[in-house]
Amino acid sequence: MQTELVVADSSDADLINSLLDEYLLELGSHRDMHSGAIISTSYPYLDAYWSEPGRYAFIIQCDSSVVGFALIRDPTSTKSAVYQLAEFYIKPESRHLGIGRSAIRAILKRFPGQWELQVHTRNSAAVQFWESCIEAIASELLQRREIQTRDGRRIQFHFSVEDTV
Repeated sequence: MQTELVVADSSDADLINSLLDEYLLELGSHRDMHSGAIISTSYPYLDAYWSEPGRYAFIIQCDSSVVGFALIRDPTSTKSAVYQLAEFYIKPESRHLGIGRSAIRAILKRFPGQWELQVHTRNSAAVQFWESCIEAIASELLQRREIQTRDGRRIQFHFSVEDTV
């Protein structure tokens, strides 16, 4: 199996919207409170990935089939010193095959530095996935803490990635 990270642009908006709909539907079951976008048309940031500096959209493919997407913000977009993994999704039928881990490795290799990501505490499979990825790929876990957001409790990870991933 070959995982590929493909840079998405505005011509890929319909594909990303479709994947975002699947992702948001699944994400809704992990929120403590119903708040935030529930479908791609109510997701307020997607258009910014086609026009705002410091935002990157990727399509994740495995053996030339689309299996997911990732949305990244760099420090110029976050107005902080960290990269943020804003959204990350692998279709359920493509999970547990190493595709997500391979995609994350490619993303972190492309953008070494300080990172932040958040996971809903009720999504125990995702918490376990991210803990495992960070342990395997990051040069240092800087902080893991529980935070309260408008849609509920999340685990927030801060970690560092060297350019030798």
